[in-house]
Amino acid sequence: MKENISLKEIAGICKVSVSTVSKAMNDRNDISAEKKEEIRRVAREMHYVPNYMASVLKSKRTGAIGVLLAGKTGGLTDEHFARILNSFRETVEDRGYIVTFLNSGSSPERHSLSEQCRYMKFDGVFVAYADYAMQEVQELLASDVPIVTIDHAVSGHLNVASDHYGDMKRMLQFVFDRGHRKIACIHGGAGDVTRGRLEAYRSFMKEHLLPVCGAYMYTCPYRDCERAAALTRAVLALPDRPTCILYPDDLTAVGGMRVMREAGLHIPDDLSVVGYDGVSAAGMVTPRLTTLRQDTVSMGIQAGNRLIGRIESPDAEDRQGTVVIPGMVEAGESVGIVRG
Repeated sequence: MKENISLKEIAGICKVSVSTVSKAMNDRNDISAEKKEEIRRVAREMHYVPNYMASVLKSKRTGAIGVLLAGKTGGLTDEHFARILNSFRETVEDRGYIVTFLNSGSSPERHSLSEQCRYMKFDGVFVAYADYAMQEVQELLASDVPIVTIDHAVSGHLNVASDHYGDMKRMLQFVFDRGHRKIACIHGGAGDVTRGRLEAYRSFMKEHLLPVCGAYMYTCPYRDCERAAALTRAVLALPDRPTCILYPDDLTAVGGMRVMREAGLHIPDDLSVVGYDGVSAAGMVTPRLTTLRQDTVSMGIQAGNRLIGRIESPDAEDRQGTVVIPGMVEAGESVGIVRG
């Protein structure tokens, strides 16, 4: 098989000009469908491969998008972020782009994130998860590369976020409608996600004339099952314990359920439990966990389309801001009804 087949060779076989071959390969409409199909058939038979560097120089774009996953949590082993990333990848690949992970490891030989972007000539970057306090992350955000983030608003860039305020209120309404008035909230650490959920919690309790009890509120890093277990034991030790506990994610909720069982409690008769995210673990426990399922598929689609829009139309008005994606309450069996 001959390598490096040129457009000129295809043009000679088809008895057309090189520009006509180029139009056919780029699916232009100013040549007939019959001639376009003939040229493409010949190109396939000759195993023609487009000149990547030539196309890059012509379009000023590489078709490559960098993906950043940097932090103690939020990696590919985290189902929530993996779902978002898979949806993002499918979206951008369907539009002709490829994804490559940025190296966020600890090697002293590693280039900084900004240097990697320049070296790889990424058209844009998808920040699925990152420690935004890191200097090199801040340097990346300060660069002129188009960026879309998940659940973290950054001035000058696009952000796709779950509706944490609205979702939490919907979940609280679900719990309230089942008669719960003493509702504990184990929440995540500082950040946009926690801020929205806590604002919703305090607002809902105030609207329904329910006291916000300090003994019912605890901070737990997301997916930290060990600390969630310890906090659950603290709640169980309260003289006036709540009837329902909200957890920051499904994994910590499952950990809390284990502690309750060890204490001889029956869920939901003795205590109700609510998770967050809608990962597969929620449906694998007994009783099936009630959770707030985030729409990770839509988040990935929106992130992909918005980033490509920014890449291909840099002067468009929607170059920054937040796109909010609502989730839905998934009623399991872990929230009982309080009567009287």
